[in-house]
Amino acid sequence: MKSIFKLYFKLICLSCLLLLAGCDNDKQTGAKAAPQQQPAPVVRHQDRFGRYDSIGNLGGKPVSIPGGVVFTWVRYIGDPGDFDTSKQAQKYQRPPITYQLPIEGFDFQYRLTDGAVMSYREQTEEDYLRDNRTLIPQGKPFPWGHIIVYNIVKPNQPVNFNKAFINTQQSKKEVWHFDYIEQPQKVYGLTYFKANNGIDPSTNQPWQDNIAGPDIFISKNPQGEIKTYIKCDFTGEIQSCSHGFYLDSMRVIINISYDRIYLEKWRQTEKNIAGILDSWVVTDKGALIKKQAGKM
Repeated sequence: MKSIFKLYFKLICLSCLLLLAGCDNDKQTGAKAAPQQQPAPVVRHQDRFGRYDSIGNLGGKPVSIPGGVVFTWVRYIGDPGDFDTSKQAQKYQRPPITYQLPIEGFDFQYRLTDGAVMSYREQTEEDYLRDNRTLIPQGKPFPWGHIIVYNIVKPNQPVNFNKAFINTQQSKKEVWHFDYIEQPQKVYGLTYFKANNGIDPSTNQPWQDNIAGPDIFISKNPQGEIKTYIKCDFTGEIQSCSHGFYLDSMRVIINISYDRIYLEKWRQTEKNIAGILDSWVVTDKGALIKKQAGKM
């Protein structure tokens, strides 16, 4: 009988010890959980009309892009395509937008004559609309260029147009049966290539009426990398250029289209756009560093 009593006593004591240990663990767990706090809210800047900036990571840097500047919208890495109607696209939920969320691309309007950025509800928008209304119908040079900025997120992606230039030469030779010939004189400091040396091989006449081979202008850095790659039309009354370039200060590729008359400003255009993007760079927490281009 005494042995049974002792056994019950030991079991009761053991149960009490386990209960005490559990309570102690709960206290320790609670103590550990107590310091955890909700992440601080993301600070987003506004303009004088109350429009919020678009934020994210561009070229490895946090940016705050004034809301009035973005011409269409900002797209983030992982966003479905504009016309993607798949079930997967419909279920997609974008991660919370922070200064670390990678931007895929966005666009804005830039005036080549003075480096101004078009911003809605500002004087620059009035200028842009007036120029659209008056200059384009008259066939006069349109001073605005449309800029698209693409983020480079792949670490091994080359930041030059070497391959693009080689592919263009090969495709023209295979499909149109002509070569691009480098011209002896540079144009505005750019190396100049003409399709088939400016002669249409099918007619042996000047190439001016054939849109298959736009003029190509390139600029290389000291390492031989093509950092500027421009293709320009030479047909019709209004001739345009598609101007692509890379920045050394930010991992992005920029493409701007404009009237060919402004080709001579290519170097200043690249410098101005680099300055515009740099003005939108902020600290990791979103604090402004410089006066933002396009914001009053």
